[in-house]
Amino acid sequence: MQTEELRDLAVTALNDMKARDITVLDVRGKTSITDYFIIASGTSDTHVKSTAEAVAFEAKKAGEP
Repeated sequence: MQTEELRDLAVTALNDMKARDITVLDVRGKTSITDYFIIASGTSDTHVKSTAEAVAFEAKKAGEP
């Protein structure tokens, strides 16, 4: 899976879980750790945890570690 596809998968999962204030930062060329940094917020601790779990589940379902 290409980096852009993984980014889109994460953003879609965040949107599906009704995450708020989703921001994607392109950090290519600024760090060697990652290409994109995705920031989102939720309405409660439980909402944030379930949103993070949904992103991880969708990535695993797509074959990503």
